[in-house]
Amino acid sequence: MPNYKIARLSGVHYPTVLASLVDTYPEFLTASYAQQQEWLFNSRILYSNSFSNSLQKLGNEAHELIWDLKPMQTRWADENGIAIDHDTWMIDILLAQLQEIQPDIIYLQGTELCIPGRFPSFGSSTSLATIIKDTLDSVRFIAMFSGYPSDISRLEDVDIVFSCTPAIVGHYKQLGISTILCYHGFDESVINSRPTADAAADYDFTFLGSTQAPSARYWMLSEFLMRTPIRLWVDDSDELNADGGFSLQWKNIKVVVRSSVRRGLISLFSKLDVSTLQMMSNGTHMPSSFKKIANEIVRSLDGPLIKNRETSNLIRKRLPKKTLRQIYPDRCESPVVGNKYFDVLARSRVTFNKHTDKNRAVVGNLRMFEATGVGTCLLTDTGWNMKDLYEPDTEVVTYTSAEEAIEKASYLL
Repeated sequence: MPNYKIARLSGVHYPTVLASLVDTYPEFLTASYAQQQEWLFNSRILYSNSFSNSLQKLGNEAHELIWDLKPMQTRWADENGIAIDHDTWMIDILLAQLQEIQPDIIYLQGTELCIPGRFPSFGSSTSLATIIKDTLDSVRFIAMFSGYPSDISRLEDVDIVFSCTPAIVGHYKQLGISTILCYHGFDESVINSRPTADAAADYDFTFLGSTQAPSARYWMLSEFLMRTPIRLWVDDSDELNADGGFSLQWKNIKVVVRSSVRRGLISLFSKLDVSTLQMMSNGTHMPSSFKKIANEIVRSLDGPLIKNRETSNLIRKRLPKKTLRQIYPDRCESPVVGNKYFDVLARSRVTFNKHTDKNRAVVGNLRMFEATGVGTCLLTDTGWNMKDLYEPDTEVVTYTSAEEAIEKASYLL
C-alpha cells in the first residue's frame, strides 16, 4: 500500500489536563516543545499518541498536533520563529505547523474545530476544513471523527466522516450524509505503562467523569451517594454552570418566541427535553414568565420525580444549591486524567457508567472501553447495540433503571 503523510488534529479539552501535567512534571511550562509533547503522551491523556504510533507501524509518517494546549503550541511557535497574535494564536500556529509538515491527509479528532466562523479572520462562516484546503496544496483528503451528533455545517469540505455510534450514523444519514461507524477503542500500551498494573482493587465502587447536571446521570450519582459506597472523581462544572447551560439554546429560541403569546410558549416549550426545561426553571437570568411555564410543564410530566422519555431514568426537579462535591466532601474528589485516571479505574472493583441523555438508546462512550481495557468490572447502562460490543452481564454488567443499577451494584460488592 502507498505510504502517506498524516496529521491528526486533536485537543485535550479540559483545563485540568495542564494542571495535571505541571503537577507531574514541574518543569513542563519551561521545557522544549519536544519534551512537552513526550511528557504529554507519556501521561496517556485521552487518545495520547496511539493514532500516530499505529500509523507509523504501517509505514506512514504521522504527526500529532494538540491544538488547544496553549503552552505547548506557543512553545513550538517560539522555537520556530512564528509571530502570534493574542486573538488568533490557535489558527496561526496550527496553519504554520501544517505548512511545515505538508501533510497528504488531515484527520480531525472531533468536529469542534470546524464550527463555521470559529476563526473569523478567515470569514464569518468559513470552516477549518475549507481554510486548510484553501491554504495547503499538499492536502488531498480530510477525515473527521464525530463523537457527538453535530450540525451539518461542520462537515463542509470534509471528505469522510467516522461516527462513533450507530445513533450518530443515523443522525447524519437523516441529513443526507453517509458516514462510517467507528467505535472508540482502547490503547493497550496503557496497561504496559502503568506502574501499578498489578495493584489490588482498593476502591469498591467508583465513578470518574462529569456529573452532567441536571441530566439523568447527575441524579443517579446523587442517588448512589445516598444508597451505595460509591466514590466520585468528578468535574462538577456542569453543576456550577447549570444556571447558564441554556444560554446558547436560549439565544436561538428567543428570536422565535419574542412575539409569541402564552399558548404559543407552552406549545413550544413542551417540545423541549426535560433537562433543558430544568435548566430554564433554574436559570436566574431567565424571564420569570418563561421559568413559570417551564416549571408548569415539568410538574405536568409527573410531579417532583419525572420519567425522561428518552432515557427511562428518574430525574428530580431542581438541583440543590450545593454541588455533590460540597455535599459529600469525603467521597468526592477532583477529576483525574491520564495515568492517574487509569490508576483509579484499575484499582476499582466496580466502576459506574452512564451515557448522555441524548444517546438515543445506543452505547459506545469512551469510558466503556477504558474501564474494560484495564480489567475493571463495568456497571453500565445498555442499548440495542450492546451485543455488538460486549456480552451483557458476562463481559459487562448492564442496567436499565436506577433501581436495577443499585441492586446490581450491591450484589457485585
